[in-house]
Amino acid sequence: MTDASLDDRLAGLDVRLAAAIMAECGIAIGAGAGPTLLQETLTETFWDVYVGGLELARRHNVEVVSIVENETTLVSGTDFISKSESGLLIRLSGNRPRRWSAAKVVVVYKAGFVTVPGDLKQAAMDFMRLAWAESKRDPALKSEVVDIPDVRRVERGYWVGSVPGQSNEGAVPDIVAGQLTRFRNMMVA
Repeated sequence: MTDASLDDRLAGLDVRLAAAIMAECGIAIGAGAGPTLLQETLTETFWDVYVGGLELARRHNVEVVSIVENETTLVSGTDFISKSESGLLIRLSGNRPRRWSAAKVVVVYKAGFVTVPGDLKQAAMDFMRLAWAESKRDPALKSEVVDIPDVRRVERGYWVGSVPGQSNEGAVPDIVAGQLTRFRNMMVA
């Protein structure tokens, strides 16, 4: 027999934690859809381009479907190469890197994971476990004294600012944020 009494509460927590993980990882929001690390097909348009490498909004397992530069379709391996994990596109000329220089570049690509990696699942489970345990207590409570001799006296002390052991003010605890390092969308120079 299963207990479904907490399903709604857990589902709501799951949505909030997924949003916090996406924010922590800097996942770009797609048109008409929320951010995700799962595989999607995306279209990005770059205007007035003059850069060494085009940085895609999403990364992880990038598979370029097509690139059209100023109305000309480019060929993978000859005209450009893609760095799958970083989401960086390098323009080529004669097998040598060169700067992108175009009025308009339209990139259609797939990015994300078909299957959620085990370390990302572990981070999500750890976050869920910590958040569930925290939901039963006030995380800002530093100390509590209950003294009942003449029928009850309660003193509570609260943390002000960051909770010790937490180096940031973000929603994701440091231990989980560390597990998410690989999944962050970093700015590529």
